[in-house]
Amino acid sequence: MRNPIVILHGWSDNSRAFKVLADFLQHTFGAAVHPLYLADWLSMHDDINYADLAEAMQKAWLALELPTTPQSVDIIVHSTGALVTRHWFTRYYTANTNPVKRFVQLAPANFGSPLAHKGRSFYGRAVKGWNQPGFQTGTAILTGLELASAYTRSLAQQDLFAEDTWYGAGKMLATVLIGDTGYRGISAIANEAGSDGTVRICGANLNCQRLTLALDARQHIIPGSVQQQASKGTIAFSVLANENHSTIVFKGRNAPHNPLTKSLIRQALMVSDQDYQLDNAQSFTWQRQLDALNPPENWQAEPRSQVLCRLTDQHGLGVRDYFLEMYRTAGSDTRFEETLYREFLVNVHAHNDDPANRAFYFDLAVLQRLKQDPKFQRLYLSFNAQPHFKPPRQPVGFHAVAANAAAGLQIPLVQLAQFFKPFQSVILNVQLQRVVADSVFTLTKP
Repeated sequence: MRNPIVILHGWSDNSRAFKVLADFLQHTFGAAVHPLYLADWLSMHDDINYADLAEAMQKAWLALELPTTPQSVDIIVHSTGALVTRHWFTRYYTANTNPVKRFVQLAPANFGSPLAHKGRSFYGRAVKGWNQPGFQTGTAILTGLELASAYTRSLAQQDLFAEDTWYGAGKMLATVLIGDTGYRGISAIANEAGSDGTVRICGANLNCQRLTLALDARQHIIPGSVQQQASKGTIAFSVLANENHSTIVFKGRNAPHNPLTKSLIRQALMVSDQDYQLDNAQSFTWQRQLDALNPPENWQAEPRSQVLCRLTDQHGLGVRDYFLEMYRTAGSDTRFEETLYREFLVNVHAHNDDPANRAFYFDLAVLQRLKQDPKFQRLYLSFNAQPHFKPPRQPVGFHAVAANAAAGLQIPLVQLAQFFKPFQSVILNVQLQRVVADSVFTLTKP
């Protein structure tokens, strides 16, 4: 007998919208499908946060008498439902006691959405239609859903970079599926290249990496400060051509639009531990099957990646005013740098509550073109942070780094592909040295 299946929707949605998907699963498996109603209109309440939703989910789970033994239930989530579910199982269970076996994520907002900070007026018009009712928007939920939020960083620490591995053979078997097509009509104003209209593909993918480093006052890397880590566990990932954020969960006319969508969801709910066993090439059977059924060369999305950067000083305080500087060499090259800023770096978003957290969005097709330049041997990444240290007028702040200085993070050409991986995110933690002039505090003898 197979595990029961739970369907969990996302922000501003409701379980009724998943009837077509539920009917498909019921017809396919004949098993009980339990939509959870915890986040219907309450997801739009300004005072509801993710901890509240996790608690409500646990209450609903126990009230429905769903199994709590390890690996006894399969879950399908959509969009923000992925965040709620991950918060729930990391709060109430451990990697070894987690009741979830198969974790199927459809267009999950694992690292947020570029629409979250735009508010109800934009989101309502662009995605939800012209008749959005006049109630609250779920401020706390949207704050966590915003790009580069501290919440999604913290959540990644709980399952992707935790001491115990949550994903893979013998644990939770996760599959992430997302579309590569935006919306049509008035909703098209929400579209962004490399997204499904609502969620960036690289922000849906749970496979990611984390890089931490500290820089001295002149932005040279402090020896021993660099730590690099790939997310833990084996997580399957694939991009479905012609699906957008809604059609991938069978919403809309003639949805889903890709004939593979139903098949891949069905198979994702049938995988076993054996399908997630790593081989010598660090791949696994289910991912190879996905790549064979849905080859990456068939994906229509532009290859993009994002760097989720948090910049702090040596005291751990966020640096709220800064921008990323990029150079090909330790000297300026105006035309090359112009391409880096105008074409390679597509978008920068500073989180509304804490602008020390920023999402940098990159077009990897441009990077691939730039790599053909024989003079391009490494990429220099440094930070121009305010205030600039200029005593006595400005006695505290940060040193400005000259364009001809070999400073900051230096990525050799051969390592660029490891740092900027298509459809993945990098969580970057950088510590800058804030300088304080002697004049700030003086002692004199009487």
